[in-house]
Amino acid sequence: MLLPTSFPAVGSSVTAVGTPLQRIETQIPMPGVNEVLIEVHASSLNPLERKLADINFLNRVVPSPLGFDAAGVVVAVGPGVAEFSVGDRVMAMLDPTRDGCWADQSVGYALAQTWLVVKIPDSMSVEDAGMLPVAFLAAWEGLHGHVRPGDTVFIPGGGGGVGHLAIQIAAKALDAGMVITSTGREESTALARDSGASEILDYREDHLAARVLDLTGGQGVDVVFDSTYSEASFVQSARVVRPGGKWIVLGVGPGKTTRIVETQSPVDDILESKGASHINANVLRYFTDQAFAPATIRQHLTDGLHHAVRWYEQGKVRPHTGARVRGTVGDIDRALSALHSGRRTTGKASVLFGPSA
Repeated sequence: MLLPTSFPAVGSSVTAVGTPLQRIETQIPMPGVNEVLIEVHASSLNPLERKLADINFLNRVVPSPLGFDAAGVVVAVGPGVAEFSVGDRVMAMLDPTRDGCWADQSVGYALAQTWLVVKIPDSMSVEDAGMLPVAFLAAWEGLHGHVRPGDTVFIPGGGGGVGHLAIQIAAKALDAGMVITSTGREESTALARDSGASEILDYREDHLAARVLDLTGGQGVDVVFDSTYSEASFVQSARVVRPGGKWIVLGVGPGKTTRIVETQSPVDDILESKGASHINANVLRYFTDQAFAPATIRQHLTDGLHHAVRWYEQGKVRPHTGARVRGTVGDIDRALSALHSGRRTTGKASVLFGPSA
């Protein structure tokens, strides 16, 4: 297959806060050992991309293409790759310390490490595949191995990109007994209900924690999975964990929600008073912390992607398309800025490139 030598990527050229995304002419690399090159037809928006554009906390070399969900077709394979072939339809999470896949009025191209690539079935659209990897793996990291059949689980933000997938995983795949969530908009409430939530509360209520405790007979929930990146939510959700339960947070957690300024948080004191566990679900550590580098440890995320495909085929987990974004630098920049400003999309915002746009 004859490939172009470059493509017009979309990303950031400097690390200043608020810098608009730009078109970056990017060389198409050839895959190395245990890598594949994907021609990308679909992706999605994640808070991760905006944070990297704003503060570049992973110290990426700029200019720096963004976009770490990738779905499309394998167009080249590197040495040592036996499980993938040219022409395979795949989805992948890309290494956020390297170049992403977003493109301006073109298909994108990106290298993916084979431990974060999975073939997708004919029943899965490229758009759905482009919305799953980052958000699904975040929910997988937070719930798998922690939620047992019959558990009561509280997942704040049930209408969000990670939240609605987490509800589906807990309720439909891991057989939780009760899944409680919180939302603030009518469309988010509808999505949370469709995703399998047993009880849906308004997060703006003054007595949210009391409502959760009432629903659990005053005992509290077995597991909290909080992916809201909100200190106020962290404090609320910590209060509803039962004694000896698990409080799981996506990312770096309490007091560090901005990654710029650290504040004092009461969450650990609340959890300690109950003998509850504080667990950080942080997918980025697999790329940045050498302790998580061995393939035997990374296998956890490989298993996650395979479960994403299996549960999709079984109808247990499906991403919700809350918005569609054209693959142009202007459309992506506006949509990512809206996400950053708090105008959140219900479910996920997909990004389509080339013939899929």
